[in-house]
Amino acid sequence: MHEDTYTEMELPRWPSKGDRRNLEQRWLEKLELLGEGLDLEDLPDGTPRQLAKAVEEFNLRLFWECHETLEDVWRETPYPERFFYHAIIKAAVGFHHMSRHNLHGARVKLADAVRLLRLFHPGCMGLRMDMLLQDTTEWLARLEVDSPVDWAALEASPTPTIQVSDSVPPGVRTPASGG
Repeated sequence: MHEDTYTEMELPRWPSKGDRRNLEQRWLEKLELLGEGLDLEDLPDGTPRQLAKAVEEFNLRLFWECHETLEDVWRETPYPERFFYHAIIKAAVGFHHMSRHNLHGARVKLADAVRLLRLFHPGCMGLRMDMLLQDTTEWLARLEVDSPVDWAALEASPTPTIQVSDSVPPGVRTPASGG
């Protein structure tokens, strides 16, 4: 699956300069029409280390750092696999905005994350993407209230964590296995 065009989708796997958002939208529309979750089994070399680091940062509420850790991986990964990293990045940035009481930024990024997280099978790449989707959706709902947001109550609540899946198919490299 490392060709320049993903034949099933008839879309380029890599964005051309200045066309990333347009191509991303086309990919999302096609994937959402299929309605099948993506199950990514092949991790690029070096990814388990970076993914494991990003998961640890996310779980420690170091959301900006998680975003930074995965940004280069995301940029160097073709479609549709790059949506996996982008989903985690968007969730991390959404929670970062929330920690800074940026309601608009938190809502936008968490909504983006929910849209992307829906694309993946529950244990995709050895992570419980289903749990992250559920938790992110619940947090987004807490921010979409008409009354003023109770930031103190939100900050006192435990934020979601990215959980490692208990059942990973044999031979699939996960962040927990380190490769």
